[in-house]
Amino acid sequence: MFSLKTLLHGLMARKLTLAALLALGAPLAAHAQPAPTCDASVKEKVVKALEGSDKMSEAEQLKLQEAVYEKFKECGSADAQKVQANAPFFIAARECGAKVTQLGSLFFEEMPCCGYDPQRRTFACPVKIKNSSGFGGAPLPGSREHVLHCIAGPSGTFHPVGEDSVHLANSTLTPTWQFAVVANAVHNLPLVQPMKGQERRARSILSWELRPTNCEYQPIWGNAIDYTVRLDQ
Repeated sequence: MFSLKTLLHGLMARKLTLAALLALGAPLAAHAQPAPTCDASVKEKVVKALEGSDKMSEAEQLKLQEAVYEKFKECGSADAQKVQANAPFFIAARECGAKVTQLGSLFFEEMPCCGYDPQRRTFACPVKIKNSSGFGGAPLPGSREHVLHCIAGPSGTFHPVGEDSVHLANSTLTPTWQFAVVANAVHNLPLVQPMKGQERRARSILSWELRPTNCEYQPIWGNAIDYTVRLDQ
């Protein structure tokens, strides 16, 4: 027969165990990722809409991309509101010395960090791929992660200096993966010269499949970051 003391000890132990489980569960619930506003099937529609556009003229490509942007822009703005202020993405950006200036959907890809090699006039940005689908059929047509790089002039206005992209496609493997976009500065070169150790404000914009058209571009899928580079010789 159990004594009253034994019974009380048992109840206290159960209470402490329940409290511990609740405490452990709280941060998990706080960081639970909601579903994207537009799932992978929607991104596949974007790929389909742009398929073959590389054979169009520059003007025709821009017109088509603008139409696609208008149709799907809510996918990014709605998802941006779901990103919590203490999300690992923001922590990674801060640790990289970067400030997030434009935020789209981060459910499929994100870019918290970039760097610049002044001797080679080369930018390098790791792009974290977080889903196995939503990137187009493999190996083709797939899709592209575009990154536009800008440097601020004396007035503080950003000007484009370079851009490039990396191709990827759907996979049967389990993410995450680290891709990278490497681009050379080829425009507005006086902004990255002379190389005498000066600091420059830089902005890099990640945009899946739709090319960023200016330094204030708001990506649907992706983000923009501001950071500081130094023009060492």
